[in-house]
Amino acid sequence: MNIKLTKKQKIKILNSDDLFIIMRYILIREDKIDLNREHFWVVGLENV
Repeated sequence: MNIKLTKKQKIKILNSDDLFIIMRYILIREDKIDLNREHFWVVGLENV
């Protein structure tokens, strides 16, 4: 799954809480949350 973010959503991720907020929003938006299953996601980050 390749997710595109708007400019407003592209924030600097400083800690795990920042990433959690973004992922929760994306998963709800994409309707990808299945509460009866465990999920494993890999997030690639750029160091700019």
